[in-house]
Amino acid sequence: MSCTSIDCEDASFLVSIPRPERAKIGQNTLATLKTGWYESPDGQRVNLEDDIKFCNDNSKLYTEDGLQNMEKSIPITDESDIISYTKIAIRYCTTLQAARYLAAEVGEDHVGVLNFASAKNPGGGFLKGAQAQEESLARSSSLYLAETQSRFMGGYYHYNREGPKGIYSHRMIYSPRVPIFKDDNGKLLSSPYHVAIVTAPAPNAGVINNAKESGNIMTERVKHVLNVFKTNKHDSLVLGAYGCGVFKNDPLDVALIFRQHLESKEFQHSFKR
Repeated sequence: MSCTSIDCEDASFLVSIPRPERAKIGQNTLATLKTGWYESPDGQRVNLEDDIKFCNDNSKLYTEDGLQNMEKSIPITDESDIISYTKIAIRYCTTLQAARYLAAEVGEDHVGVLNFASAKNPGGGFLKGAQAQEESLARSSSLYLAETQSRFMGGYYHYNREGPKGIYSHRMIYSPRVPIFKDDNGKLLSSPYHVAIVTAPAPNAGVINNAKESGNIMTERVKHVLNVFKTNKHDSLVLGAYGCGVFKNDPLDVALIFRQHLESKEFQHSFKR
């Protein structure tokens, strides 16, 4: 494993958007998704219908049993096939900035993005103008339509609402080729780019109030997230400060958990970036 930097924009380029304006951007995104197209800044019609349909049709729910079965079926990479170890880049940038850079650098189908998801509400509070990582993804892409399919409302959201408070389940939604057509500031892109997104809730350390328990849950959950990316052949990942906002997980602890897994025999040759 090696550390490097990536040449993408950083978060200092963002503008401060008031909550009511963020809510309008979210509503506009939803309206765009319903019509299935938008007019690009240079006046071209950009169709989204096929992208949305592919993403929705091929999104899947991983249950606890499904995750366990998947883990058993994944072969450990043969070291004779290894070209290099994972290169880790640490940047002060948003998830969207990193995803767009990687999609251009390594190719869209290689990129996997971890959504620091709400366990109970699809898109978090993006339609009300809330501001966190999931909301930025939902305001900028078709992710919300994938998340709100009926098969996920029961199997993921209702399931987590009924489960242990703060712990949530290891269940996660995998959505391939999510079209992203806006930037962090809500501006339309000339053309969308596409990345795979894994929607998975972090444990809420503030509610659990037991560092050892929340750490153990986080360790297991991150392992499942990496297995989903590995199974679906995404070798360039956008991770980050998972659950380190209102869920009060310690950023250093989370970083060490990611490092522990990425350096393990199971994953050390699974990802390029």
